[in-house]
Amino acid sequence: MKKLILFNVVMAALMILAVSCKDDENPKADQSVAAKINAFRIVSPIEITGVINDNSKTIVLSAPADADLTSAEVLIEVPEGATVSPASGDEVDFSAPIEFTVSGSDADGQLVTQVYTASVVRSASIVFVGNEPTIDELEDDAKAAAEWAQETFREEFAYLPASAINENTLSNVKVIFYYELKGEKLAPAGTLPNLGDMTDESVSAAIADFVKSGGQLLLAGDAAQYIFDINRIPSKGYGFGEVVSPGIEEKEEDDIWGLSVAEGTTSEDRTSHPLFDGLLNIENRIELNNATQREVRLIWWTAGTEASGDNCCGEVSMITSFEEHLKATKLGSLYNIDDYFGIAAVEFGRTDIDTHENFNPEISTDFKGSVLMLGNTIIGYEWAPNDGSENAFQGNIERLTHNAINYLLEVYEEIHQ
Repeated sequence: MKKLILFNVVMAALMILAVSCKDDENPKADQSVAAKINAFRIVSPIEITGVINDNSKTIVLSAPADADLTSAEVLIEVPEGATVSPASGDEVDFSAPIEFTVSGSDADGQLVTQVYTASVVRSASIVFVGNEPTIDELEDDAKAAAEWAQETFREEFAYLPASAINENTLSNVKVIFYYELKGEKLAPAGTLPNLGDMTDESVSAAIADFVKSGGQLLLAGDAAQYIFDINRIPSKGYGFGEVVSPGIEEKEEDDIWGLSVAEGTTSEDRTSHPLFDGLLNIENRIELNNATQREVRLIWWTAGTEASGDNCCGEVSMITSFEEHLKATKLGSLYNIDDYFGIAAVEFGRTDIDTHENFNPEISTDFKGSVLMLGNTIIGYEWAPNDGSENAFQGNIERLTHNAINYLLEVYEEIHQ
């Protein structure tokens, strides 16, 4: 009996082993299907190919400003076995970003989903850029500036969030306007404001390439520091040597802030520059702000002694040296200044031609475009005074900005004619 039992145990073990070996020879099939979008296009009423970012799960489509995409047919390619909703062939409304859900499976056949957000960026010659998805979500000053630009330039204008900035979405752009003024007190003293996603390496590289190809850039407020992010100015030896940021200050209405182009403030007479058209008073100054509450950030350029020396005050050579080393033109100083203190408005010109023998060899010589900068917020360039405080010179801020954009458009056309 014992031998019979032992025999049965051995046979059972052998059968289990045989089945196990058979399973090893025929493993369970991998049932995975990738939940991803391989290609995305709008095929009607016009044809547009989307740029897919699998890391951020976004799809950006660049469309003409006047294209009606409220009922657009999409063509979507996904891996065999995957599904997507809305489906390929559906008509969808791109008035706002749309989520497309792709369904696939893992190795065991369990459901896996991914959500892609598709948005349309309007192709335009003038764009305002910022960190937020829409104009309405920008901080108050940037929002006011962007809304003015939208109303002023209409079909020529588009808003471009940092998440959508790339070579394709900038391909038809002539002028980029980047401005923000957060107004928070910075600590420790000398700290520069955080520009968020705009400083992402891919975004900065795309804008740098845009300027190198002849595109024009207008920087103002906290965004003035973006000149370093696009490597137009080397960070070593140059910079905003002082940042005073007390946040919001109470001021009297007769304490006027603005720009000065008075004699003795610039290396040459700059009063005829198109930036100042229709704005200069009899003293060659421009009133920009007398609101009783103002956001304050005082910054000025400094450079090492081997470059342009201490360009705070004093001799004109401090300005000419700055201009020669950086292929720059100081356009204006602070409103009440009568000497060479402060570079409050400056144009950084193209570096591929006509550089001075003192030009800094660390600066790339392939910038065909210009950067026009209002680099000191104490000039009063503030689009939305706080707590409803009224600025009697709001119209001058608008005129100055309009002049700047029109001037940059003309420079663009001269380069590309």
